Amino acid sequence: MALEPTAEQQAAREVFVAGRDLTLVAGAGSGKTSTLILMGASTRKRGLYVAFNKTIAADAQHRFGPNVECRTAHSLAFQAVGCRYHQRLSASARIPAKHIAHILGITRDLPIGSHRVTLAHQARLVMGMIRRFCYSTDRGVTARHLETVNGLDSGGQEYLARTLLPYAVTAWQDISSPTGRLRFEHDHYMKLWAMTGPALQADFILLDEAQDTNPVLEEVFLAQAAQRICVGDPAQQIYGWRSARDVMTGFPAEHLYLTQSFRFGPQIAQVANRWLRHAESGLRLIGRGPATSRVADAPRPDAVLCRGNSDAMQEVLAYLDHGVPVALTGGGTALQRIATATQELKSGKPTSHPELFLFTSWSEVQEYADNDKAGQDLKAIVKLVDAHGPEAILHAVSRLSSEETARITVSTAHKAKGREWDSIRIGDGFAAPPLDDGGLQCDLSPAEARLIYVAVTRARHLLDPSGIAWIDDYEAATAHTEGTVAGRPMIELNLTAQLKHPTSPISQFMAQHLPHHLNLQRDYQQHLTDLPHPVQPIDVLHPNWSALGHAIDYRLRLSFGGDLGPAVHAGVQAFDDTHDFYGAPGVPARRALYATGRQLLATVTAHLTDPGRHDEDTVTRLCYVAAFFENIARTGHLHRFSLLANATTATDLTSLTAATPAYVLDDIGHQMRLAEQPLAALRALPPAKRICGPIFAGSADLGGADADYILDGLLLDCKATRHPRKLGREEIYQLAGYLLLDYDDTYGIDSVGLYLSRQGALITWDAPEFLQRLGARMPISQLRDRLRKHLRRAGGGTVLPRSPGVRARG
Repeated sequence: MALEPTAEQQAAREVFVAGRDLTLVAGAGSGKTSTLILMGASTRKRGLYVAFNKTIAADAQHRFGPNVECRTAHSLAFQAVGCRYHQRLSASARIPAKHIAHILGITRDLPIGSHRVTLAHQARLVMGMIRRFCYSTDRGVTARHLETVNGLDSGGQEYLARTLLPYAVTAWQDISSPTGRLRFEHDHYMKLWAMTGPALQADFILLDEAQDTNPVLEEVFLAQAAQRICVGDPAQQIYGWRSARDVMTGFPAEHLYLTQSFRFGPQIAQVANRWLRHAESGLRLIGRGPATSRVADAPRPDAVLCRGNSDAMQEVLAYLDHGVPVALTGGGTALQRIATATQELKSGKPTSHPELFLFTSWSEVQEYADNDKAGQDLKAIVKLVDAHGPEAILHAVSRLSSEETARITVSTAHKAKGREWDSIRIGDGFAAPPLDDGGLQCDLSPAEARLIYVAVTRARHLLDPSGIAWIDDYEAATAHTEGTVAGRPMIELNLTAQLKHPTSPISQFMAQHLPHHLNLQRDYQQHLTDLPHPVQPIDVLHPNWSALGHAIDYRLRLSFGGDLGPAVHAGVQAFDDTHDFYGAPGVPARRALYATGRQLLATVTAHLTDPGRHDEDTVTRLCYVAAFFENIARTGHLHRFSLLANATTATDLTSLTAATPAYVLDDIGHQMRLAEQPLAALRALPPAKRICGPIFAGSADLGGADADYILDGLLLDCKATRHPRKLGREEIYQLAGYLLLDYDDTYGIDSVGLYLSRQGALITWDAPEFLQRLGARMPISQLRDRLRKHLRRAGGGTVLPRSPGVRARG
């Protein structure tokens, strides 16, 4: 007999039947799958359920109706593209680095200063670039896909990235060919499939476990025209180390919750909610499970959940020593084969192990696991083998029981995801955060809290949290006062910073008076559908994204006739003899930088008077240098990698502009060419109608707020983002905040918009429609008056403090 759906499940079904996109946040044990089945059964439309793995997909196919096809993302990619590489997949084996180097044409070690990158390590780094590329949404391999190499300075890193990039391009060409010789992996055809821009054949798509989505699948899912439902629990995102991303949080759809857990009762729900807070989740569970569900010692649990494989093996060996029948999640077959292969390799014999047969010694496997990203899945196994020896592991595996006959099951928290047991003990490995050098408690990582949340919510009747008992002392050491951030009242934060905190005065006002930001997010996402991929530097490992973002902002300002803005002036002023800040150089160098900054401002002023006196590259160099002066004003720090960090008494504007990297000129030049057509009409406006860096009457009622431009009534913010789909709630409310902080309608704003400089896209809304779509229930004049009173109450009627010489932008 089918159970009656809860009110939360019915609400989700109603949104689905109405044909609207939906984000369904489903807490542990809250009936997620039954809710999806309820949706699928409510229509005759064709549906596609995309599952996390093959087992889940196969089980779901038996439970859904015939109108819903259940697949994994890899099976969709294999059917469309991967099948052409079937022979390469079947033949693929792990290839030692020296063989990869031969295939790629790497013939010698690479000297970098006093270091030498061996031929084999170059090959490993190149294949790591391919792996990172395949996890990204980039359209081509770039120098940026190289991992950091310990021991090299920034110049050495850049040189290594540029040197290896051609080999990485060659590697991807080999992998993309059905006749290539390099190891072909499932993530390779997944990437090839995504790059075709596939349209999934379904009227609606149900994306399960959406909190742990491959970025490649995320891009495919977001681009679909079908109705989209993403389901999961962001607090169970535990595969970030695999580059998985949370699609749900920023997805432009209605957000509904399944909060009633039928797996466990109130006591276990209370423990789960404790870890949800540390995971920075807004979800809170209600325990509707067995009345006998409790938190207590479990001397004979059904399962022990550990942090890692080494901890799990220690538990297995301890139970075996006591004669307790024990099972290991995933079984021991893989361990047995590895241990046998280890014995063969240690004795100098070849091994038939399908992943190790090309290695000639165990030391080569150890080196591979330690140094090669492709070998990370072997690293824990190698650690186990080295800790216990292959003979002990083989003996332990021979004594393992099946889960059906075992008295106890041991598992890692990662492998326990999706499982449940009557009684659970939390085992070793979940360590409390350490103390810092000053003896203060370091913060608990939200990622670690999410993993522990997954572990504690596997129990139905009895949870023994002995492995995480340190949480009481941790919470006592980190107690803080509400309404503050790092001890600072939230009202003192600028507009942008306040929007990052749901309990800040600005966020509270928006939630009450303009609650429907999803309407505008959907509008914005729709505009992105036909836009090109964002332009970006290709052949540089670590572009200075912050400086590039400020540089294009300045370059566009200058094209509108505006100056660099007060932050650059404040940054220059910071170098006079009356100020001090973290990282400030000695007085002689400071005086040189102060004179250089004054020269920069004078040169830009002269350019505005006569725009033809400097060529495009010269102006771009000036804008790039200005970015580092602004950084001083914004952060109060002179950072180690700043263009200004190594100043001497000989430093001047000529030396700083000459130090501008070539990629900056290329990147800013590309963005300026993209801006020619969409911004032409705005540049042609009379000077009086072009306002750059406007500050509003309400800017003084919080920690600062100034927009990029107001152009003939158009409030415009420029975004130099490489990930435009990530823009959402905060950017929408930022525009709304600027609009409402113009208390007295000084600027006559009648429209608002975003300009995506890396795509050359101008997206605008009429101001009244913008507010109406956000859910405004009163005229703009009343909203402005309400906001003024709200902020002044939050500030206690006092003038908010400002740091000397520093302008807060928001």
